[in-house]
Amino acid sequence: MTFRRAEPNKHYRTLRLLSEGGKWELGMSPYSHGMRMRMGHAGRPPQVIDFCMGRDNTLFPEILIAILRRLDPLEENIPAIEIDAVFPWHGTRPDMNLHLEELLETPASTCTTSA
Repeated sequence: MTFRRAEPNKHYRTLRLLSEGGKWELGMSPYSHGMRMRMGHAGRPPQVIDFCMGRDNTLFPEILIAILRRLDPLEENIPAIEIDAVFPWHGTRPDMNLHLEELLETPASTCTTSA
């Protein structure tokens, strides 16, 4: 799945990436407890990925890259449940205290984004 940068909106206030075919949005929004990483169908509230990354902004780029690497080999028309299945938190609530190390251990792959 390929993403390109898009104008922020109400669901992705800091960073918004739109999939090449326009089906998915991925990005970040600040909240009272820190920055949230979010993903969902374009134009709808996030529901595929939605977890707090905390306040340590030095981790945000690394987390985003790890997520993009896991999304890269997926087709854009894949169902949400299959997207969730490629992440270490599959079947549970994403908790970066529990899943961060495993997420960041994602093997390197080509990650395609465009400005």
